[in-house]
Amino acid sequence: MSGFFGYVNFKETIIRETEFLDNYDIVAGTPEERAAIEHLKKRFEELGLEARVLEFEALSWRENYVELSAGDLRLRAVAMPYTLSGEVEGKVVYTGSRILEEDWASIDLTGKIVLIKIYDKVDEVEWQYLQAVRAGADAVIFMDRYPSRVRRMVLTLNTDYRFSAGTPPPIPAVAVTLEDGLRILKLAREHRKLFLKVETRIDPSGRSAVIYAGNLRGPVFSAHVDKWLTGFRDNVLGVGLVLHAANLFRERAGYIIFGSEESGAPSFSPWYWTWGSRVFAEFLEKNGLLEEFGVLLNVDTLGGSSLRISASSPDIQAWLTDFMGSVVTVCSDQVLFDSLSFALKGLPAMTFHTFPEIIPVYHTDLDVADTVDWESTERAFKLLEHVASELIKRGAKAFKYEELIRSISESLEKVSFLPSARKALNLVKGLKVESESEARTIRRLLTRPMFWGRYDRVFKDSVVFYPTYTDAIDDLLLLHDILSGVRSPEEVTSMRGLRRIPGYEETLASVEPVFYGRPLTKPEFLRHTYMVLEKIVEEDVERLVGMIENLKR
Repeated sequence: MSGFFGYVNFKETIIRETEFLDNYDIVAGTPEERAAIEHLKKRFEELGLEARVLEFEALSWRENYVELSAGDLRLRAVAMPYTLSGEVEGKVVYTGSRILEEDWASIDLTGKIVLIKIYDKVDEVEWQYLQAVRAGADAVIFMDRYPSRVRRMVLTLNTDYRFSAGTPPPIPAVAVTLEDGLRILKLAREHRKLFLKVETRIDPSGRSAVIYAGNLRGPVFSAHVDKWLTGFRDNVLGVGLVLHAANLFRERAGYIIFGSEESGAPSFSPWYWTWGSRVFAEFLEKNGLLEEFGVLLNVDTLGGSSLRISASSPDIQAWLTDFMGSVVTVCSDQVLFDSLSFALKGLPAMTFHTFPEIIPVYHTDLDVADTVDWESTERAFKLLEHVASELIKRGAKAFKYEELIRSISESLEKVSFLPSARKALNLVKGLKVESESEARTIRRLLTRPMFWGRYDRVFKDSVVFYPTYTDAIDDLLLLHDILSGVRSPEEVTSMRGLRRIPGYEETLASVEPVFYGRPLTKPEFLRHTYMVLEKIVEEDVERLVGMIENLKR
């Protein structure tokens, strides 16, 4: 019984701490975001903490008004960010949840409004939107996969994920519930017209902010305050947990609340998310504060039953695995979270989350406190508290730096038959990491987001990968086994193929044994592909050697 009352009191505490957050959008650069930041500053100060605000430019978008109707029938709809203002009337064509270019090839949507069922990986609606624009649609209506909810997902007109400027979405896009989508489908079959009017407001030079307080040399709790629609698990809950941590740890830890996580990167950047944390990480670097910064403990999309910790590098992952045991799943960092902004600077960072469980309510108006598994969330917070306390006691000495070197060696040993790999292995043997400063240099050099395949065909999240320039090794070994008869030629579908560093949009030397969905398995083709890939791996390892030699100087 005591456990029950424990998590009930915990729930009440978190909800009380976050009552100031509106039950609707809080978007980068809006008055709602500014009010939330001001409240947080006051709250930190009430806890006896010095709080500072870092302001920066952000693209600000908000919906003013949406009308979706057919005669006397009015349907509820929400605009998809970054939809521009527009007015359209036309007949509706339903395309289902198709997403690949060839599945759209026979469809002419000129002058039509297209009704699309959101793809099962909801973040990929961007690609459905791109296909609709290409097919000539005048507007897009997204119907949800799940009943009784509407969902916002950011749209631009870009075919990559570069950090720099991009193209705004040219036609209006709104989202409706599954039930209303089915009503619209009936209207489409009756050849009736729909009227859609969208009014939005965009400020390309809006002002967003990050608030930071406490001791940034210690463990640093963080969360983002902006959200779409109700956004309780993403990320009102995270804000509440950071405030709860601040009440417990006070000056023994640091605290950051990011604006502009869900959107805000200027000029319709394709990598529109995590803007506030990227700005803050740059601020630390420009002001010579990277070395002084502690360990980021980020909280995002918690509220499910199975805690995951996505950590920035092998040394931190190994420590967490030993320290936490089997009670959590420890994995590499993910591009979805603010922790990535710090990982790319070499800083130790991790995100506590239950992201796979949130998808049904992700960015919807059903992301409310009642969907939270409060008992599991309290256990997750106690584990977060446990990690922070250990870091206060031991600091970065807790991390297993030898894993940074072992990970490099393990990759190179797989191809030790290559002269460049043998040279690199000899260099690595003499490499030791004896301080957090050295570890940060290695992490910064050898950690990158990686995406394998073509963006418009492989609908998976990028992976935060370490060590850089060893990712093609497994493809080489798989192809070797195929040519040796150990594995079937059909297993070329398991190869990673095209290699890209998203954000930076660097396309690495690659081979593609699966070309636009077609496996290429003829022996002569595979033999020559192997020779090309072997050269690619040699050159990649040489790049790695150059990095290691610079480290040893």
